[in-house]
Amino acid sequence: MPEHRPGTPPAFVTLESFLWWDFRDSGDWEQWAKKWGLASSDRAARRAYEKALVLQGALRQLELANNGALPDAKAIRTVNELIDELEIRPKVSTSGGVALASCGRSVAGPIAALLIMVLDAMTAGVWHRFKLCRDPSCSASFYDASKSATKIWCSMGVCGSRSKMRRLRQRRKSAAVVP
Repeated sequence: MPEHRPGTPPAFVTLESFLWWDFRDSGDWEQWAKKWGLASSDRAARRAYEKALVLQGALRQLELANNGALPDAKAIRTVNELIDELEIRPKVSTSGGVALASCGRSVAGPIAALLIMVLDAMTAGVWHRFKLCRDPSCSASFYDASKSATKIWCSMGVCGSRSKMRRLRQRRKSAAVVP
């Protein structure tokens, strides 16, 4: 499964990459944050690593809810706590528009930037398109660019086919057991 699917709005490509990526360690996070222009230094990225994992875990739980699972109260609480900790607030621009900004002097600048992207996706009404694959053996995050926003697998050719084959085998097994 590629890191980006066709149809992801450019404003959310970084967020899609963050949700998709499985960070092996703080060095992997540092490289990712630098690649996407979210860390001004290795030190800043390293300090934000633990919070990045916390945010990513909470967001993946919220993505599950976008794909039919029950909303996770702990994940919602975690996101709200990060919003408070990073002091993310609306700010009025000179043009009269409103944008979110982190008012804190936190070392977690990359996390605040990612969280603002999430809040922007929610405000724009597209957060429901960020999903976690329903295949239990897969944990890929994806942006559902379909017209109806009803995709449930990261890839129909891989995860969707496996799921359908499992259901077929289960039906055949159940039919063979019935006397």
